[in-house]
Amino acid sequence: MEENQQKKRVSFSQFQKWLCCGHHWYLDYVRGLRIFEDSLSTCFGTSIHEVIQLYIKTLYQENAIAADACELFEIFQKRFKEELETKKVKHTKDEFKEFVYNGDDIIKAFQNTTNRLKYFPSGKYEFIGIEDEIVMPIRNNVEFICYIDVVLKEKKTGRYRILDIKTSSTGWNSYMKEDPSKYSQILLYKAFFSKKYNIPMDMIDVEFFILKRKLYEGVGFPQSRIQTFVPSHNNKSIAGILNTFAQFVTECFTAEGKFIEDVTKYPKIPGKAKKNCKYCPHKNVNCNAKDDLSKEEMK
Repeated sequence: MEENQQKKRVSFSQFQKWLCCGHHWYLDYVRGLRIFEDSLSTCFGTSIHEVIQLYIKTLYQENAIAADACELFEIFQKRFKEELETKKVKHTKDEFKEFVYNGDDIIKAFQNTTNRLKYFPSGKYEFIGIEDEIVMPIRNNVEFICYIDVVLKEKKTGRYRILDIKTSSTGWNSYMKEDPSKYSQILLYKAFFSKKYNIPMDMIDVEFFILKRKLYEGVGFPQSRIQTFVPSHNNKSIAGILNTFAQFVTECFTAEGKFIEDVTKYPKIPGKAKKNCKYCPHKNVNCNAKDDLSKEEMK
């Protein structure tokens, strides 16, 4: 028990920060300057996650009638209020109303019979679990921890289906879908789920289940509140992200599992058009990205 307590546990969010900008990760974890502020969006996402998971669990453990009888909107609204109060998120009445209306629209679209049959046919899958905890040793006394949103198993083929639920303002565009700091999450989940349960990786399918708060106005094409995205998750893709994750652990942790404190190992990476700096909480507080930029990059 003591040995487990000494291990460093890292989540995907840590790895994601390092992928985007090593210096951001260094400031957050090595220097202990992590700044995290809950917002309307994070509280909204938590609340929507819970009601969607409740519906799916009820659908497969009971039936569609019982799932449809769940008062999802009432549960969502109550949990949203609780989250905002607990996290002490400042907001106006109008902002609260807007997010509540967005939640109502998502829930109605999700519960629509056509969408239910399309994404979650009741007779096709066996319910395996929600928030399935995975704790996997990596190296250097470091463990990876994650909670998988939804796991289903196809009755006919025995294939597993892993879903990661995301809420998004207007969905994922092509740039976001190509961003490894986003799609690598579910590749790691697949690899570690496979290892934990000794399930062949070619029997596991993964997808992001994206719920849009808003739809574009004044467009001439049909839109949906639901978007799914399946990144390439073949063996080559999985191996690549596992190697990158192992690199993260090796470069950031000693053999004993302590942080490597050498700041030179954590370069500042503003990214294209300084996108990594745009919303960084350390910008102009603990970090000036220009310090690491060449004259060419600063043009």
